[in-house]
Amino acid sequence: MTGMGKGMMWINGNSIGRHWMSFLSPLGKPTQSEFHIPRSFLNPQDNLLVIFEEESLAPLQVEIMNVNRDTICSFIAENDPANVNSWVSRRGNFHPSVSYIGPQASLMCAPGKKIMTVEFASFGNPSGYCGDYTLGTCNAAATKQIVEQECLGKETCSIALNRAVFNQNGADPCPEILVKTLAIQVRCS
Repeated sequence: MTGMGKGMMWINGNSIGRHWMSFLSPLGKPTQSEFHIPRSFLNPQDNLLVIFEEESLAPLQVEIMNVNRDTICSFIAENDPANVNSWVSRRGNFHPSVSYIGPQASLMCAPGKKIMTVEFASFGNPSGYCGDYTLGTCNAAATKQIVEQECLGKETCSIALNRAVFNQNGADPCPEILVKTLAIQVRCS
């Protein structure tokens, strides 16, 4: 919504919210510069976007982009909490609902698609974001092979952040890094 002031937006009659570009985050950036249009709001063709602008600005810089949902990623550290679905409540007490209680990378393709390629996988200190991960100074060599074994050909998969799984022959490739991170990028088709 670059170049706009404040107002409302609708797609095919469904509100997608207010835009207010002058409302800045603590980092000095607009808090509402990007909006997600739910697929359920879209028609196969002939979609109508209505932008009501309360200030006298023109929507010349508004940009609509398609996002590729076939590339999915996970970026999780050893000190991240376990998924909330790892627990169930019975008689007022919480009990584990899975065999592994701890952080895990969970990947799920869109319905009807399967994980066909592992484009990036690193357990150590990778950095970046989905679509632009890079290896750090530490990387467990077997990471990509482990992810391929667990995920290829499946619609969904989960990989526990367990050092014993990634450390070959029980040897930690970089013991100086106390908290390791697992970054995964896969392609579904």
